[in-house]
Amino acid sequence: MSGFLSQMIKNLPGWTGERIWEGNLQAALRVLESNCDGYYTYIQEEWPTEENLREDITALPPGRSLSHKTFALLCREGVPAAVVDYIEGYPDEETGYVGLFLLDCSLHRQGVGTQLFLALEQAAVQTGKSRLELGCYETNGPGLSFWRKQGFTELRRKPRIGADGETRMLLSLGKTLKK
Repeated sequence: MSGFLSQMIKNLPGWTGERIWEGNLQAALRVLESNCDGYYTYIQEEWPTEENLREDITALPPGRSLSHKTFALLCREGVPAAVVDYIEGYPDEETGYVGLFLLDCSLHRQGVGTQLFLALEQAAVQTGKSRLELGCYETNGPGLSFWRKQGFTELRRKPRIGADGETRMLLSLGKTLKK
């Protein structure tokens, strides 16, 4: 388990976490698929499949290696509950990048996402990060609302062509962390 994931789990009583691999791929896929009528509909990107989930296991931004990546399935009291993709030191060494933060839809609107994010934020601070960044499509109203409630502000926006050929606005959001 990565140092970041270990720290995050320490901040989440009753939770466990492990990197996504073939042995838990189906459980992670079920968490993602539970959001097909929500998140994936809002962003209008490719729906989750085993193939694109396997690709995500090794997907990295420029200048980062797998040692910087935590792509994890988190379980709450033994039940798969969330998938988190976190990159340490991107876009700079002081920043952690949240590539994916998706909670099983049965846990939405219960404060679980906020609890999970606070643990992620604490783990980032505990592993030496002073900022967090992420991308959120403007069309993802619930996600954008969630991130703004967590204290993220818009840094920049960039048009992005989706899997369907349509252009959508991707917002880069950032938050300075309190040590």
